[in-house]
Amino acid sequence: MGIRYEKDTILNWINEMGKFLRLLVEKNEQLQILTTDEFNQEGYLHFFNKDRAFFIENDLKSLTDFVAGLEIEQIRPLAQLLMYDGLMSDDQYLLKKSKFLFELNMKKSGAFSFDDYNYLSLIENRLK
Repeated sequence: MGIRYEKDTILNWINEMGKFLRLLVEKNEQLQILTTDEFNQEGYLHFFNKDRAFFIENDLKSLTDFVAGLEIEQIRPLAQLLMYDGLMSDDQYLLKKSKFLFELNMKKSGAFSFDDYNYLSLIENRLK
């Protein structure tokens, strides 16, 4: 038996989440509609152990408290999941939460990403 390090566990989680997000992007580009069950079972519950309703019903303070219990590497994928959910369901509140998480992730990680700025621009355009 080998020893599993926490770092390996989070890397495996990130890889699995990346695969799920790629599927979301492909379906979005093909204009396929995902059901809330698909988002809930495959996205929210599987990766974050919370159902979709948790992220819809809770405010930014509750979301901040939830994110405080995540690894820093998990914030950006959650922001992306909320963004795609918000874009596909045309939910302004999910888009606002996604924007909040992208900005929080940049602030906490100190990372600069052109992709994140493109996502923020896309969210801003949809919020207008």
